[in-house]
Amino acid sequence: MGRRRALLAGAVVLNQLAYGSVYSWSILSAGFQAPGNGFALGRDEAGLPFAAAHALVFLGTVLGGLLMGRRPPRGIAVVAGLLYAGGMLVAGCAHGRQDFWLVLLGYGGISGVGLGLGYIVPTTMLQRWFPGHRALAAGVATGGFGLGSVLCAPLYRVLVAHFAANPARVLLVLGAVFLVTTLTGAAFFANPPRPVSLPAQQAATGYRPAQALRTRQWYLLTLVLFCNTAAGISMLSVVAPAAGALTGLSPTLAAVLTGVLGVFNTVGRPLWGWLSGRTGLMTAFVMMLATQGLCLVALSQVSSPVLFLPLAALVCLCFGGGFATMPAAASEFFGLAHAGAVYGLMLIGWSLAGLAGPLAVSALAAHSSYGAAFLALGAVTVLAAALPTLARAPGAPRTAR
Repeated sequence: MGRRRALLAGAVVLNQLAYGSVYSWSILSAGFQAPGNGFALGRDEAGLPFAAAHALVFLGTVLGGLLMGRRPPRGIAVVAGLLYAGGMLVAGCAHGRQDFWLVLLGYGGISGVGLGLGYIVPTTMLQRWFPGHRALAAGVATGGFGLGSVLCAPLYRVLVAHFAANPARVLLVLGAVFLVTTLTGAAFFANPPRPVSLPAQQAATGYRPAQALRTRQWYLLTLVLFCNTAAGISMLSVVAPAAGALTGLSPTLAAVLTGVLGVFNTVGRPLWGWLSGRTGLMTAFVMMLATQGLCLVALSQVSSPVLFLPLAALVCLCFGGGFATMPAAASEFFGLAHAGAVYGLMLIGWSLAGLAGPLAVSALAAHSSYGAAFLALGAVTVLAAALPTLARAPGAPRTAR
């Protein structure tokens, strides 16, 4: 059993590398905006595929969560890989601005659904294999996602430079690579023996999605996830120009900073998965939100790169940690029986944070300054640290009594 768990964990990390590449979109976005190629898009246009993918990721997580209770994880993960990589292949066929709709359809639409579907499957599956260490298991699964953002960033840079005349070709190459990695990892996916995956007591008291939606706890946890995600993803969406404006960091070093922060985002997932098992899940969220909020307030006042890096790194540690801790919270509050479907619905908080957070911070920065944007974001996040203290696990669902 131990060897099977180790093999499965490795397969999950391999499978998730492709999905983590979504956080490297800004590099490709710069390629689409560069003059001299067939696209030469504006800043708003170049951000549309990324925004569309985040808007549709919720559909994939809901679909994946529902299917996890009815189908083996391997088949669902294969479909997810085909959608995610296939969408990139479609987007890679664009030749210029007149074909930009292919990028929107492929990357923003098809790959967006595949992203949500591919994210929820291993997060739920590994918790079934490690029922006594759910947060750590979720941390390993989402850690592979974070690692993908670190490893794919330099690959994106090399490919964008090579395909400067037509940056859409980057997606054609990556689609082929990701087809191999996602399907290879998915080939090893499987549910564990039933006594490990679904203890009898938790199976009997598990909330179905419709039942969970009738509890205030589901909405409170979703709001906590939204706040934790919004703090991190909003900072990351502007971190390079903000570092330059606040500390005078050069564009080259700001790009390096972005890659370094991806490492902390990755490390934060298993780290907080482990820590939350010792502090308690809601206490961990109080710590993460308070840390992010205070660091963002401090970032609004710094003028030294030496201070900017550790503060931004702490924000990223906690941002990543939320994705490891919340799946465990969902299964603790609502049971393991339908945890995938319940958590899949909760990921609407991710989609909304990915849309609203960066837009709000960009608007504040344009109207005032990056310092003012970080100050407002930090103040709201500090206040949000009180939310987890209100969360208490509901009793057994009525139908189970």
